[in-house]
Amino acid sequence: MKKSHAIVLLCSCGASSALAYQSASNKRPAFSRRQLLQRTASATSASTVLFPALMTQLIAPQTALARGGFDEEIASLRITSDGYHLALKDRDSFVASLAAEDSASLTLAPQVSAVTFQKLSKIAHAVDGKIEADDFPYLAVEYAELAGAARDYFKLAKLGRVGENGGPEVALGYARDCAEKMEEASVVLDTLREAVE
Repeated sequence: MKKSHAIVLLCSCGASSALAYQSASNKRPAFSRRQLLQRTASATSASTVLFPALMTQLIAPQTALARGGFDEEIASLRITSDGYHLALKDRDSFVASLAAEDSASLTLAPQVSAVTFQKLSKIAHAVDGKIEADDFPYLAVEYAELAGAARDYFKLAKLGRVGENGGPEVALGYARDCAEKMEEASVVLDTLREAVE
């Protein structure tokens, strides 16, 4: 099965399919969000030791050639990733604004589509200490779940003041949940972005 077909299949079936595949194949262990966060932190500190200038000179021309034709998809990842970072730069302010009565003008960064990840899987490469190139589709599914949850909590926070059981505390709870899922989605999306840049 091609990698591009695997992404569509996994996005429709959810992360349980990815975990079932991983446990059935026993080729590599299933990864958790905590492990990904730990790998991200350790890889960042290790990357400063590995002659970054030399590595950039060797890899940059090949990467630029390989990703030709995918600029629009990569730009989509960048826009969403930057949108998450901007919203979460002052998390408390974001949560308060989302839970406020006049939150109608507040918007969430657009979710990157499965089709975009399907196209980008063709040029995905390993990110030292974080993921292998073959893990790109599975990590895309993880991102889709987290971003979807953030979007749901975003909508619930806006509706949290409405109705018989609504109120400021309800809206604030949903706004906090939204920010938490956005942070998790942001970490995963940053890794996916690294894998195609």
